Amino acid sequence: MTKQCKSNGITISYEESGSGEPLILLMGLGAPGSKWAPHIAAYEKHFHVYALDNRGAGLSDKPVAYAYTIEDMAKDTVGMMDALGIESAHFNGISMGGAIAQYLAVHYPERVRSVILTNTFPNCCVSFRRSIEILREANGQLDPVTSQRLTQWIIFAQPFQEEHEDFMLESELKDMAYEHPMPSYAFKAQCNAILGFDILKELPKIKAPTLVAAGDKDLFVPAAVSEAMCNAIPGAQLYMAKDGGHVQHWEQLEKYNQVTLDFLLEHRDS
Repeated sequence: MTKQCKSNGITISYEESGSGEPLILLMGLGAPGSKWAPHIAAYEKHFHVYALDNRGAGLSDKPVAYAYTIEDMAKDTVGMMDALGIESAHFNGISMGGAIAQYLAVHYPERVRSVILTNTFPNCCVSFRRSIEILREANGQLDPVTSQRLTQWIIFAQPFQEEHEDFMLESELKDMAYEHPMPSYAFKAQCNAILGFDILKELPKIKAPTLVAAGDKDLFVPAAVSEAMCNAIPGAQLYMAKDGGHVQHWEQLEKYNQVTLDFLLEHRDS
């Protein structure tokens, strides 16, 4: 069920389902929280799930700005928790959403029960920065099909592209038909939030149980970045999906859901 609340001076939209301990899902660049649907189907059987539309995306407010910040979006999340009376929660963040989750785990440790960092980054290595810059500058300049295919070429692993073009074509059509498209300025503001993010030196402060989930064929965020992030977080576990790209959570859906759900259940209080 889609709901809204006031948070950090803006309106945040979120989808809510399930029951149990709270689990907050944070989506990546340019995408609404509804993209979590294939994972919510597994998580909601055990947790009270909240999937946010980050500022600029979905039905949440889209402030006009050159740049958002990861700090902005973390405060949006905390404000939503305050509005809903959620003292602490489990978190799973994908890509940019994982950056938000890292910020929360470092700066709001009392609000984080456990955290899954999926296909994410603690800062921008050169190849990742250049990819984000390309997507930022191409946004609004390319026709929708070309824009979708550029993004897919980056985020899907090459082996998956060769074997599952039908899946990518279906995803392309669904994304282009989405009824609440993201304004170009908001997409660029999210890109600039990513480009301004660097939390690597603070990762040793994370106390919550942490799972880093990544793909060994991720063109966007190289596997070495995920490994370094995992090594910087005390006690963090690493799941590296073989032949997985930046969206290994879709490419290998059942495996990803099982690995992440097992982790969440292990760190559930009851």
